[in-house]
Amino acid sequence: MGKKDNFWNNNYLGYILKNILIATGLLMGLILATLLLINIYTNHGSSEKVPNLKGTTLEEARIMLKRHNLEAEIIDSVYLKDKKQGTIIEQNPAPNSIVKPGRPIYLIINSKSARKITLPDVRDVSLRQAEAMIKSMGVNIATVQYAPSEYRDLVLDIKYKGQTLLPGSKIPEGSSVVLIAGDGYGGGTSSGVPSVKGLDLKSATEIINASNFLMGGIIYDVTPNGNEDQYIVYQQRPEPGDPVSTGTAIDLFLSKDRSRLNEALPPMVKRKSTEDKQEKEKVEDIEEFF
Repeated sequence: MGKKDNFWNNNYLGYILKNILIATGLLMGLILATLLLINIYTNHGSSEKVPNLKGTTLEEARIMLKRHNLEAEIIDSVYLKDKKQGTIIEQNPAPNSIVKPGRPIYLIINSKSARKITLPDVRDVSLRQAEAMIKSMGVNIATVQYAPSEYRDLVLDIKYKGQTLLPGSKIPEGSSVVLIAGDGYGGGTSSGVPSVKGLDLKSATEIINASNFLMGGIIYDVTPNGNEDQYIVYQQRPEPGDPVSTGTAIDLFLSKDRSRLNEALPPMVKRKSTEDKQEKEKVEDIEEFF
């Protein structure tokens, strides 16, 4: 026994062999421990079959997944009219896939309400262009109505459920709107322009529509940031009482500053109005000549 101890402790070769054996034993122990931990962590030999969750509600899906030791995780929601609202329309992994317990199942839900979108202002845009813009945003056009205007197929107004859509208004995706376009036969009977000064945009719009006029441009002195209801009309074009044809578009100038009610119409706007009139007379002269 003494000779063996001397070999392992005092002999150089024995000392090296002893350390190699110790290192080998430690390495083997580490490998075995690692494999054991991996086996425990990955549930080696354990698996679950993914149930079919399509068409179920989120609550029902969670109950089903819990029975299979799986978890639900919503990654997106869409709105499909032909599918039941609030139900699952897609899942990943697919039904009947074999997965490890505890794995999340990614779900896409059919929203309970349509996504609301902001329509672009298509007034003063050609009817064909306006239709393309609106349809590209997932909104339908129920019908096109015509109103007196010098310009054929120029969009004068856009309405949803009988109400004029103001710039920035949001409507549900998939809704239908009505476009009001010019008939190309000029204005109707002459009528005095109603005064909408001092009113908010919604009230002004109702009066303009009720008087058989159309909404024109809407110009803010300071761009609103979700506070449009705080603005009032401080000027309008044509001005109140001006005798113009029904169906004419009325431009509105809005501000939060009520002191601007006493301001005159901006000079640049008046100049533009005069230029428009001169241009119109020039076109009429040319048409009359030919």
